[in-house]
Parts: sequence; structure tokens; C-alpha cells
Amino acid sequence: MKFHAPVALALATLFLAPSAAQAQPEFVKDSVSKIIRKLGVHVNMSVREPFDQDVTKGRSFGGSIALGGGRGNGWKYPIALTTFSEYLHAPDGGRFAKLKSYAIVGGVGYGWNVGRLSISPAVQTGVAFNSGKLEGDAPLAFKADGPVALKVGNSLLLKPKMTLEYFLTKKFTLRTSADYVLTRPSIKVTTPTGAIGDRWNASNFHATVGIGFYPFRK
Repeated sequence: MKFHAPVALALATLFLAPSAAQAQPEFVKDSVSKIIRKLGVHVNMSVREPFDQDVTKGRSFGGSIALGGGRGNGWKYPIALTTFSEYLHAPDGGRFAKLKSYAIVGGVGYGWNVGRLSISPAVQTGVAFNSGKLEGDAPLAFKADGPVALKVGNSLLLKPKMTLEYFLTKKFTLRTSADYVLTRPSIKVTTPTGAIGDRWNASNFHATVGIGFYPFRK
């Protein structure tokens, strides 16, 4: 008995389709479970040192939500929600506004594990959603005889990072990290005499120490 190619293809599709359809939900379920197990909350104290003399920032407390907590060696693809704020200074040094930045970043890294210690260099990038608020005496900072307005744009963000994480238990860790945040948002200041606009160097060095909690990790 001889089968023609179209008939053979139709029979193969008929018999294989149910098993493929059954395997797909299992694959998706397994992938989602792995992601959830890596979901962690990090609470830390940090020091941020801007590169530009017109931007300042000191010690602060902060937090982030990130995918991490893996214990296997190899390539990693970290995703994180990160925030920071900085003070902006006029040419004469007077502080006139506060810049706030929220960014979702993702990238690629590599992890090594030595006992309970995890070492993870990574490079992440994303879009920083920026906003600014005038504070202090902005008219005096710009020697303006009248109100001052501020407009802040979003910007691209690049963050090379090194993280050391020590697992106290399966769910709790001690964490320390160091990274460079490279970003240049567009900032425009409008006074009664005109507008001053340019891309500000809001880039900074950032170091943290704190704890990590991975509630779904097994």
C-alpha cells in the first residue's frame, strides 16, 4: 500500500497536533513558574555620587523589585524596576529643583556561585521616565525677576552593574552592588528673560548594601 505525500502529512498532523497542544501549556506554565520563583524584593541603603557638578545627591534608603535569586552558573537576563532622585543646581551653584527618575531596565549578565555567595556582573538598559519639581528659590538661582518654569524629558539609560549576594537562607540574602547609571535627560528652564535648555548629565555612580527577599523561591 502506497501513501502519497499530502496524505502522510495530513495523518502526521492529525496524530501530533493533540500532543503538541498539550505540551505547549505545560511549557508555558513551567516558564512562568521559574520566573515567579526568581521574583525578589530588595531593600537597601545607598550612596549615589553624580558625575556633574550641577547635580548632587547623598545617602538614601530605597528599594527595587527584580528578577534574581538564581543559584545556577551561567548566563542571566536580569530585569528590574529602579528609581533615583537628584538635586539640580543653577550655574551659580544654587539648588533650584529635584529630578526624579523611574526606569524599567533589562539586560544580560553572568552568574558564578561559590558556596552561598553569588557573583553577578551585568549590563542593563531601558527608558528612564523623568520628572522634575522646582524647590528652593528658583528665581534667585537664575537671577530672574519673575516666575521660573521647569520641563524635564525622558531619556535612555545604561547601567553596567556588579552584584554580590550571600544566601542566609533559601529566601533571605545579604546584598551589595555597585553600578554606573548613564543617562542624559533633556531639561528646560524658562524664565521671564528666556529659556535655557540642554541635555543634563544626570549620570552617577551608585553603591548599595541591604537585604533581598525571594518569597516564592523553593
